[in-house]
Amino acid sequence: MTEDLAKRGATIAKNVAETSSDYILFDDQYSVDNLINETKKIDEDIRYILVFNSSHILYAHTFPDPEKLPKGIVNAHTPKGITQQDYSILTSDEGDIHDIIVPIEDGGVGYVRVGMSEEKSMEYIYSRIIKLIIATILVSIGALGIAYFATRMVTKPINTLVDVALGISAGNLALRAEDTKNDEIGKLAQAFNEMTDHLINSNNEVDYLLKELQQKDLLRDKLISKLLSAQEDERKRISRELHDETSQALTSLMVTMRIMANEAKDSEQRELLYTSRDIAAGILKQMRDLAVELRPPILDKMGLVSAIKKYARNFEEKYKIRTVLSVPDADVTLAEDVTLAIYRIVQESLNNVVKHTKATEIMIGLDIKDEWVNLTINDNGHGIHEADFEKAKQQNRIGIHGMKERAELQGGTFLIRTNMMGGTEISVSLPLK
Repeated sequence: MTEDLAKRGATIAKNVAETSSDYILFDDQYSVDNLINETKKIDEDIRYILVFNSSHILYAHTFPDPEKLPKGIVNAHTPKGITQQDYSILTSDEGDIHDIIVPIEDGGVGYVRVGMSEEKSMEYIYSRIIKLIIATILVSIGALGIAYFATRMVTKPINTLVDVALGISAGNLALRAEDTKNDEIGKLAQAFNEMTDHLINSNNEVDYLLKELQQKDLLRDKLISKLLSAQEDERKRISRELHDETSQALTSLMVTMRIMANEAKDSEQRELLYTSRDIAAGILKQMRDLAVELRPPILDKMGLVSAIKKYARNFEEKYKIRTVLSVPDADVTLAEDVTLAIYRIVQESLNNVVKHTKATEIMIGLDIKDEWVNLTINDNGHGIHEADFEKAKQQNRIGIHGMKERAELQGGTFLIRTNMMGGTEISVSLPLK
């Protein structure tokens, strides 16, 4: 456009120079003014036309009023040589002006200056750019709309598969994907449905196996319960026999030895009989202690709290390990199974302290709260670690496992861990009902 402005300006200046030559020679300024003003009207890019005589004095111009003639415009572009055409770009408040000088009659009459403005051209360019931007936006919006609908068409079956997958993952195995089309999506939906059917079959198999396992667990619990019950009955029977029959027999033997000692003929026989009687008395005491440990009569007569207190006193006297009790002041009435479970767990726990730790103090806590009976046993020994469980498993020691079984058979919980003192803590909770 810059080149076009310069070319058109030169052509216009040449036409004005050729036409105005005679008018200037005859000093017909009116005709010159009329010529340049009419020429300016023809092309809207013409900002001004200036005509100079041979003395470089402004002869005519297209500005409406001489007073509105821009200052400095006359001298803004002067010809380098009066006989040759010249071109320059002038800077103004309106933008760049392409100023073309063309001599009249080789400069003998004067010269013509035509100023071509870029304003209209730039307005045209800007309008075209705006239209191009608008067209680009409209095309982009149209393309986005087409792409959106095309994407929807492509992704709709995939989104349907996703919804079905989410529903199945939530547990609704009755959902199925539509496989109406025989394309990749349709094949994927068909494979998805087959996978869901296999999943249902697998779940049915798992449910069947789980029911069988639950039945076996129930049967196992019943067997263990009967085993423990039979064990307690057998302990009770052995305890009764030891207390009644064996103790009575030893007592009779001791009485006989005392009578024989009184009737002995010499002191040596008397001393031997007294020694034998003392041995029998020791055996009798051990028998009675064993009978009490197998089934303490106080457990049936006075209850759990009294039995634990007595067992703790005997334990402390026998092993010299300080035993601190935190139990209810009054005895509580509990179900026989719960009472036996708590008492046996206390027995096994204290025996484990003697066998496997170097504790010097044991704390036993028993309380009843919110329909639960809670038992805690803490010691200040070296604690229990994962290696201890592995070692007990390898040596087929079932003490901890037995305590856990007793608690779980009553619907309770059993926990063993290292306490804050570094020792071992056993925590048991059994429901009262």
